[in-house]
Amino acid sequence: MIIRPFLYDLKRTITSKSVLILTIITLLISLTIIPLTGINSSFPGFSESNILYYRDNTGYHFLAYSANQFGEPVSGTSVGITLTPTPPSGTMNYTQTARTNNTGLAFLTLNAPNATYYVAISTTTGGGVGKSSFPLRSWPMGHVELISGRPMATVVDRTNAAKRDIQVFYAAPFGAVPLGYSLYYKVVNSFSSFYGNQSEMTFLGNLTGYHQIFDPPLPNNLNETSQVFFGLFKPNNSTALYTSQFAGFELRQPQTRINGTNIATFFFSTILSFFMPLVAIIGSYTSYGKDRLTGVLESVLARPVSRRGLAISRFFSTIVAVGIAGVASVGLVDLILHSVSGTFLPQDFTLAIMAALLVEVAAFTGLVFFLSHVVKSTGALLGIMIGLFVVLDFFWTLIILLLTSLLGGTLGSEVSLQAAILSYFANPAQFITLVNAYLFQSTSGIPIQTSNFGLTLPALVLDGVLWAAVPFAIFLYLAVNRD
Repeated sequence: MIIRPFLYDLKRTITSKSVLILTIITLLISLTIIPLTGINSSFPGFSESNILYYRDNTGYHFLAYSANQFGEPVSGTSVGITLTPTPPSGTMNYTQTARTNNTGLAFLTLNAPNATYYVAISTTTGGGVGKSSFPLRSWPMGHVELISGRPMATVVDRTNAAKRDIQVFYAAPFGAVPLGYSLYYKVVNSFSSFYGNQSEMTFLGNLTGYHQIFDPPLPNNLNETSQVFFGLFKPNNSTALYTSQFAGFELRQPQTRINGTNIATFFFSTILSFFMPLVAIIGSYTSYGKDRLTGVLESVLARPVSRRGLAISRFFSTIVAVGIAGVASVGLVDLILHSVSGTFLPQDFTLAIMAALLVEVAAFTGLVFFLSHVVKSTGALLGIMIGLFVVLDFFWTLIILLLTSLLGGTLGSEVSLQAAILSYFANPAQFITLVNAYLFQSTSGIPIQTSNFGLTLPALVLDGVLWAAVPFAIFLYLAVNRD
């Protein structure tokens, strides 16, 4: 008697525009797990200014380069240089300020005689002000020396945050563009010293300007003791002008295999668990609530179908239709995590999550169905269900805090954990969280012995059965015995 109406209602519900849209949206929501798989691939950024100088017969010349964390030029950075002579060199200070141009460079010339000076540097960018001062060493005329920054430094690769590239900032004697200067590198897989022997190194590239970024073709997953040496060489000179040494992990972030289960647990307990009640509410409203309150069901009952048969077929067809979206979401998440981690989620975990999703769907479907026999308008039905959704999903933390206070506990105490577990039993929207707490013996990242808090397998199963069965039983009674 019930099979034929059920098949008809199932086809009708699954093919309805609202359910199809909800299914598509649910699958799209599942794609939000993709950014979670790349959380460990980022590093904090930085910006800095590099400054070098030389002197000639006209005075002291400074060249500054302002860059962001990717080594890209930053224009508009204010660079101020002040030379203060040390006694008995004189009392006259020399000061000049300039801003970096669209290539990130600023050129400053202070017409000061050769003497001993203190140099004060100030740089101002959108990120703040930097100041420093120190004695300025007296080098031979034309000799180039960096007083801020390093000739070779690491920057974040623009396309891969797990990589570091090498930024070179330098000038030839008397501030000339360092054309023909070359950069070499060598990978050493153990702690050792290396003195820049060009014949033992690999050519990386030639400098074509004051500033240049190089992407060394280093292997991924360099071991913990790997060292990478870089050497800057003048044209036709096999002796390194400068050398720098970096640990391998500074340049290539070790590729750690993600824990797909941890990511899935977070996703199911927060994003999917939050969204599925709303899907169930909308699906139940369109498949039954709206028809019940607008009188459409009366015309259906004129056909050879009983109230009980119609109620049961509409209820279970809705659960199947909405449940398919939830189960498909779990499967899609599993496939995404497999593509990243190389392994599927544990089968018992995925089955438990699917069962928990079906409990949530059944609970909210039953609530919508039985309330449609209590309220008098579609607006009231939607208003009550959306309000219930907001309380159960958005404000449940406040209820946990209130329950903690009533039990005499404080936030983070064992009493607060007990309050949280008790509240999850009373909230179908938190049933997935309850399942995860039991499976992993933890809640809110805190390891617990769940049996000490009343969370046992029989209690979990009983709670799920009650949430799936009680709203349905109330609805079925009202649908059969109440006009």
